[in-house]
Amino acid sequence: MRELKQKLRKSLIAQRKAMSADEKLYADMDIFSQVKTLLDKASMVFTYASTDIEVDTRRIIAYCLEHCIPIALPVSGEFELAFYFINSASDLKRGRFNIDEPPRTFPAKADKDTLCIVPALCADGEGLRLGYGRGYYDRFLSGFEGESAILCYKGFKRIVPAEPHDVKANITIFDR
Repeated sequence: MRELKQKLRKSLIAQRKAMSADEKLYADMDIFSQVKTLLDKASMVFTYASTDIEVDTRRIIAYCLEHCIPIALPVSGEFELAFYFINSASDLKRGRFNIDEPPRTFPAKADKDTLCIVPALCADGEGLRLGYGRGYYDRFLSGFEGESAILCYKGFKRIVPAEPHDVKANITIFDR
């Protein structure tokens, strides 16, 4: 199963890199318009800083900061994620795995009204996703009591090879 997932990740990353800028922008705007309701209901938002091939979460970060919704981003440890609040997108600095991370200044503790945006290379629409293969979010979500959401491009909706340790998200949002 591990080899199958690794091959699939490689293929999905290549497909993501091949998306046109216009296609990506349109999809990002549509997904953002759908997720705004969830952001407005959340007591705080946990999200990651998207890379060029991922659904744009930087728009989510800006929206939360502008609307005074507490926002926290992860720092990857050896096996776990810890989330830290930011006051500005400029707080983010390149960290582990070449991903932008917040300073480890203001630790965030989730509550039942926290929304956690989960990265995905592909998703099935039923809460399963294929991430980057390190298991950080599966471990995090196993003890998370808030609402979790996968944001994914519709061209990457597919059956996801799952294992017992894979944790489903509560919501999946695809562009329309």
